[in-house]
Amino acid sequence: MSDGQLTGFEAGQLRTIIGRTQEQVAAMESARGRVEGATEVLVGAARAQAGLVLRQRLGDWQQQYSDIKNKLDQLNFQVQSLLADRTSTDDSTSASAAS
Repeated sequence: MSDGQLTGFEAGQLRTIIGRTQEQVAAMESARGRVEGATEVLVGAARAQAGLVLRQRLGDWQQQYSDIKNKLDQLNFQVQSLLADRTSTDDSTSASAAS
């Protein structure tokens, strides 16, 4: 089987996808910390209606954040599985060719 036939991606491309997905998850984690920190300060200072609305929006944002992060984690797991299959298939093909 020629390189790229199994998944349509070469092993290097799969590694790039994995690395970039991990970078984006880390960036999201960093942004999440900043948003939550700033929001708590604002909510604490404004216990009025605006503060309550802000707290609700944060809750909505946290739910969406969790959904996106879970999808990125799933994507990364699937790509890692493809890479493992790819590497295993390439190793088997190389071993068969050497025989």
